[in-house]
Amino acid sequence: MLTFEQNLFDMNKMTLVFGAIMCFLGTVLLLVTIFLYMNTSAFLNYNVAKQPGIGQVKLFVPLLISVALLTFGVLFAKNKELDGHH
Repeated sequence: MLTFEQNLFDMNKMTLVFGAIMCFLGTVLLLVTIFLYMNTSAFLNYNVAKQPGIGQVKLFVPLLISVALLTFGVLFAKNKELDGHH
């Protein structure tokens, strides 16, 4: 039977793994979003008179999701509350 301290240690390991996965996915999504943005008319000068923004080229939501994944991944990976070394 696991004690509370052993169960807490296992939760800390899972939080670290979950945070690392979220950081990896957030980084990949951020790189893909930046690549897609650099290939849109918002970055390239196809029509100088009408430059669309990041919201008009439909990349604001993927950018928001990737930043959220990175932020929560770092918070989960560096969680000091579940760490046994207070």
